[in-house]
Amino acid sequence: MTDAAGSPLSDRPTARELLARVADRTLAFDFSVWQWGDAIAIDGLLDASELLGSPRYREFVAGFYRRWAKRPLGWMDHLTPGAALLRLPDPDSQDSFLEAAERLAAWLRDAPHTEAGLPLYRPDAGTVRHSCWVDTIYHEPSFLLRLADMTGEDAHRAHAVSVWSSHTAALSSDGGPFLAHSYESANGLIRGYGWGRGNAWALLGMVDAIELMPARMSDRAALVAEFESLAEAIADVQQPNGLWRTQLHDREAYLESSCTAMLGAAFTKARRLGLLPERYGEAAERAWMAALPYYDDEGRFFGVSAWTHAAINHVEDPLYYRTLPTEINWWGQGAALRAAAERVRAGLT
Repeated sequence: MTDAAGSPLSDRPTARELLARVADRTLAFDFSVWQWGDAIAIDGLLDASELLGSPRYREFVAGFYRRWAKRPLGWMDHLTPGAALLRLPDPDSQDSFLEAAERLAAWLRDAPHTEAGLPLYRPDAGTVRHSCWVDTIYHEPSFLLRLADMTGEDAHRAHAVSVWSSHTAALSSDGGPFLAHSYESANGLIRGYGWGRGNAWALLGMVDAIELMPARMSDRAALVAEFESLAEAIADVQQPNGLWRTQLHDREAYLESSCTAMLGAAFTKARRLGLLPERYGEAAERAWMAALPYYDDEGRFFGVSAWTHAAINHVEDPLYYRTLPTEINWWGQGAALRAAAERVRAGLT
């Protein structure tokens, strides 16, 4: 049997093999100061450690958290991969990472907020001091829900719902079903409507969060419905070859690998959890097959759009998203890790 490109199926690497290759290559990146995209790379490395039985990846990650936990929090710490922190017991002190997580949650809670409850995490940076970003839907709700499970504090669940709901409300548009890249609260301007990776951040963050929501949680049904609605809109614009575009609705935007890997991971996980019907499993399979050519033998993941600054666009400018270069970077590695890991968890090759 052959795949769509005519290559023998037996020659394709398995998801487990790709997980190991990409994890090994991701150890070349440094995470000493948290940046955008770190969370998915850290999550992917911990997935690899768990699924491959390799403590090397877990220990690599733990070193960055040990240094972070000893220093005062600053504005960049809103990007801390909090959910991964709570998957990682500190061998030196059983309680230190949990204490650090509670300190982070308090810091996030006390950050400046708009009247509508939207957190503003960068008051120190003039160009974005009134902004929020879609990426936060990946970072925070799953962290706060995991913390609630560990501490028994329902306030963390309420905080998670507030972060999710305030962001989706701010980033939604009358122009269509997708989320925007960013929202500036001072002037009501949204930027980057339909950004592919941004909507993938949101969808994968949503399914991660839903997995951690107890059935009794009063907001769960409404949040699941919101997830289902976004998933349906995204599935409807998957391209015939299995990829998604760097702006989902823009026919002139290029096909992009990281959003494809992330969306494939989200659909695979949602199917495993019973959240979405069979057609999403088929979409995930097409995404996996389409993403395979972007992996190489050295564990690099190609075709990833470069650092994308919504804040520099003072008007809605699709040309900016259409012309960004692609590169190998840590959030692309993380997307590739999570896509492979979710297939391993689902028992797929």
